[in-house]
Amino acid sequence: MGAGVSVGSNIPLMYPLTARVSALVKPPFDQLLAAIRKELPAEAHIEHVLSHLGDLVAIASRNKSGQVVLDGATYDLAALESLHAEVIRLIAETVRYGFCPSNGTDPELSGKIDAPIVSIEPHVAFMDALFSGRANLESRSRVVFATTNYDTLIEDALALCKRGAFDGFSSGGIGFWKGHGADYLDRLPPKTHQVIKLHGSVDWLRADGGLVVRARYGTAYLSKLENTLIYPQATKYVETQKDPFAELFRAFRGLLTSNESHTLCIVGYSFGDEHINLEIEQAMRREGSKTNIIAFAREVTAAAGTQLPAKLQSWLSDTFSSRIYVASDKALYAAGKRLTPTAAGDLAWWRFDGLAKFLRTGVAA
Repeated sequence: MGAGVSVGSNIPLMYPLTARVSALVKPPFDQLLAAIRKELPAEAHIEHVLSHLGDLVAIASRNKSGQVVLDGATYDLAALESLHAEVIRLIAETVRYGFCPSNGTDPELSGKIDAPIVSIEPHVAFMDALFSGRANLESRSRVVFATTNYDTLIEDALALCKRGAFDGFSSGGIGFWKGHGADYLDRLPPKTHQVIKLHGSVDWLRADGGLVVRARYGTAYLSKLENTLIYPQATKYVETQKDPFAELFRAFRGLLTSNESHTLCIVGYSFGDEHINLEIEQAMRREGSKTNIIAFAREVTAAAGTQLPAKLQSWLSDTFSSRIYVASDKALYAAGKRLTPTAAGDLAWWRFDGLAKFLRTGVAA
């Protein structure tokens, strides 16, 4: 699951999130942020900014001066770390409480701690269709959720549908990091589903001593949003033994390389994370791989009409293409063929709400 599954819940996609955070950064950090963005490609988003900022932190930590030069100005390690903390805090606030950019007709909406605008209904409808509708996957298979999103909508929706979520933490309002080892997964209660949050979460924080915890909102302790665990973190933290991200990707890789036949369903994902794409490709090319993919995606405008995103096109031309199925807004791609509907109009199953309807009714339109 990518950012597209949460946009209907009033959580912005990556580029609107980037614009929002950039607009909120105030002096003296705004000039440093502008200098960093000037070094990056125009299409870079806020996670790219964090990656670059982490690299700059590492360089300033190693060199004799403790400084870096950007766009003709000199910045010390303290400034770099302060900007990193500020960006993390602003991302956490935006995702926690919601933000909708203006669409030209409706005005901009911004959630606050006392007036959040995030909606859970789309995720509840999806879980209900997945577990209680005609699909009823829970009775026939193990269902695991992997997501790049920082929000808590998957876990919250599971709870509202009377399901448990195991996200690598101990149970309770405040949980400590345990990881996704088999010793924990083998003991999961019935109707409890593994949730792999590849890029962290707005309720994951670094406590005193480096302990990683899942925390409540609104407490006087564990209240520094700049300590939120969002990937990628500053390099000095990623290198510690308490980093959960390596464990999260090991868990994801383990799912993809399972010896049992299984299906990876992809929805709301733009294929913009090359580290995730590479994990999928390596698993699909592995000898004896039993991974199948069903990707729900929107076609993009091309000279001769529309076409699939470039990454999906490459997968459909790869050695594992026979195990790739794509459900787009225009057609179904399977076995090297493009199957178009007989009725006019776009297919809704590529959207998160459309997928929920498809699971519930079997109707793609």
